[in-house]
Amino acid sequence: MAIEEPGTEAMGMAIEEPGMEAMGMAMGKSEREVMGMVINKIGWQHLEYGRNCQDYGFEKKGLKVVCDGCSEGMHSEVGAKAFCHLLAEGMDVQEAFDILLGIFGQTPASIHQYLCFTILMVQETEAAFIVSYCGDGYILKVLADGSLQTEELSDGKYPKYFAYRYIDRDSLSYYKDGVDFETRIFPKSLYRKVGIASDGLRFAGKAAEVETAFMSGLQHGREVWLKRMINKHQTLFQDDITIVL
Repeated sequence: MAIEEPGTEAMGMAIEEPGMEAMGMAMGKSEREVMGMVINKIGWQHLEYGRNCQDYGFEKKGLKVVCDGCSEGMHSEVGAKAFCHLLAEGMDVQEAFDILLGIFGQTPASIHQYLCFTILMVQETEAAFIVSYCGDGYILKVLADGSLQTEELSDGKYPKYFAYRYIDRDSLSYYKDGVDFETRIFPKSLYRKVGIASDGLRFAGKAAEVETAFMSGLQHGREVWLKRMINKHQTLFQDDITIVL
């Protein structure tokens, strides 16, 4: 497993502390150090078509998780939320999937409808943040100096779903060689905090003024402000977005 050092990233720049113009209010030090920000908002396209939010995420001590359900699965948000619940209860990924397969069934159709979702996780140890992921999304990294970097995790047009491990490979069009988690390690000597986000974060970069303010909000832990910003620019955020930082 590679040890990560800070560098230029996909969305790429260090964000300066916002002034009142950027954030709409002054912030004290205690606000900047807020921990445990969790944002889960439905995307405009899902509102337009009457679909549920297919993202979900949570944080508990030492663990952050974000899941993004497949849009082609009619009930993928059900599986994603159930999976998160089981992990929050202390189960590991394999134990959680064993239970979910027992509930929803092991046919390709049931797996496609309920269990195709991306999984991003951050486990915090005394020395490092360990990011494990199967599917696309973003890693959010707060460096020791307080600056924020984001890194896109992309599988291209077809995301990896851990559920593909339970489907006969001959029936798969992609990933016939199997799927598994990839792992990255971010040492605490270089990183103050590491979080994750679903790929809906990409829409924050569709408008420069929104991106600058949004990334400042992330850096400074402005959870409620960010939720209001997504509401204000609802048509910009076409896809569901979940952030755990």
